[in-house]
Amino acid sequence: MLGGERLHALNIVPAHIFSAIFTCALCLYLVGLVRKWLDTEFLPKTQMSSGMRASLLTVFSNVGYVLVALQTFSALGVKWHNLAWIVSALSVGIGFGLQEIVKNFISGLTLLAERPVKVGDMISITGIEGDIRRISVRATEIQLADRSTVIVPNSHLISQNVRNVTMGNKTQGVVTLSLTFALDIDPEQVRDVLLEAYLDHPSVLDRPAPSVIFSQLTPEGMTLTATGYVASPRIAGDTRSDLLFAILKRLRASEIPLSISRTVVVRGMSGSISNQQPTDRNPGPAELRIPSTVIE
Repeated sequence: MLGGERLHALNIVPAHIFSAIFTCALCLYLVGLVRKWLDTEFLPKTQMSSGMRASLLTVFSNVGYVLVALQTFSALGVKWHNLAWIVSALSVGIGFGLQEIVKNFISGLTLLAERPVKVGDMISITGIEGDIRRISVRATEIQLADRSTVIVPNSHLISQNVRNVTMGNKTQGVVTLSLTFALDIDPEQVRDVLLEAYLDHPSVLDRPAPSVIFSQLTPEGMTLTATGYVASPRIAGDTRSDLLFAILKRLRASEIPLSISRTVVVRGMSGSISNQQPTDRNPGPAELRIPSTVIE
């Protein structure tokens, strides 16, 4: 007999199965149609951000799929008070094999509701830094700088430390350069050169103003650190590259060299070797060049 006693207890008959299949297909089509209309027609006309629109679409899809499942059970003629054995089976399955899936599902709903991160944010988690492209129920897709995509389970975004670089879309980027110069260079002249390079760059903000500090003094040289702010962390890398080009050109024009590594020459001589005349096989005292090394 089709379905056995359990299906008979749920009031499921073959005629209801075809009706349920048709109902499920129709409802899924309607959910997809409405979702597409919201995504392409309605939501773009609102003042919502792209992250908020993506969150609303995901919530709508999840609610729609739940309603489709309920409508399908209703078309099957299922008596809800007879679903206790199904709930028990699902509880056992969740306890053993579906625990991670359920945890990621709940975490996904938490991300969509609280929105600590959203689509378009630049985040950093466990050494991975990139832009969030999609937040689904189970996982989040992060696009890296090389255009590859990393899929991170939603539970990691809830349970681990996450650095949101662009939260609120008002975060400024920081461009910091540390350069080491020889000890016989005038630090004030170098400071003026670095400040001029920062102030002349169009991406560097006037407020907060760029600054140069004397950060380190060692026998090898003195280190000056220049800091400036840009409108977004996304352009910090390009601005840093432009500043390096400009600073190098200005330093050459001002005849200011960077710190040059010193070379220490160690000549190894022993009594047996020093008494011999240099030959083709014995060229003489050994010579070792060690850059920037102190020999005690």
